Amino acid sequence: MSRNTKNSRRIKVNDVDYRWRASGNDGYITFTIWPSNEIGPTIQGSFKYHETWVPAGEGRWSSAGDQIVITNRIVRRVIEFAVTNHAYNPLEKGQMLSLYRMDDQIVISDAVRATDSDH
Repeated sequence: MSRNTKNSRRIKVNDVDYRWRASGNDGYITFTIWPSNEIGPTIQGSFKYHETWVPAGEGRWSSAGDQIVITNRIVRRVIEFAVTNHAYNPLEKGQMLSLYRMDDQIVISDAVRATDSDH
């Protein structure tokens, strides 16, 4: 099965080449990671935006537009987590690994933050 590499990024972790993509959805950012060898299973999961909420008047709140950005640094941590905690092997065929919400599993305190000019 060939995976669509359009709009995907590259990363190498432990001498294995991967492709990945992240996209924003309602309330969370989803990611998909797969080894470039077309053999190993896909890894999927998500993060909350972790944006700052500011008062918008009359009891309403608005995002400051500073949500986390998924970068190679975060993707590397996800892959290392999958290998260490789920015996993920990118060199063997297998079922997709769904990690679900990763907010409490991966350090994101040093994640890059979007700015209003990024929108």
